[in-house]
Amino acid sequence: MTVQELTQGDINVKLQEWTSADNHSISLLLSVDDGSFHLGYYMGMGNSDNTPIESLEPLYKKTIEELIKANKLASVGQAFTLYPGSPLFRKLVFVKQNYE
Repeated sequence: MTVQELTQGDINVKLQEWTSADNHSISLLLSVDDGSFHLGYYMGMGNSDNTPIESLEPLYKKTIEELIKANKLASVGQAFTLYPGSPLFRKLVFVKQNYE
C-alpha cells in the first residue's frame, strides 16, 4: 500500500473547508497569545480541543502563512477559549475579494 502525497490542491481544499462559515465541527484558528495556527474541533458532548498546525504536513503552515501575507486569510471575531484554561483563539477566514 502506498501513501499518497499531499498536493497544493489538497491543502487548498482543506483550508476552504476549515474556514467555511458552514463548518462548525473543525475550524482554522490563530492563537492570540503567540500567533501560532491551530485546528479547533468539536469532540462531542460540549467539549472542544485543538491541534497545532505543526502536527500536520509542513505545506499547511507554509500555505497559511502565504495566504495571510497576501491578505487572503484574516482573523475575525472576538477572542475565545475552547475550554477553561485554553489559550485565546480567533477564527481564520478567507477575505472576500472586491471585484470592481
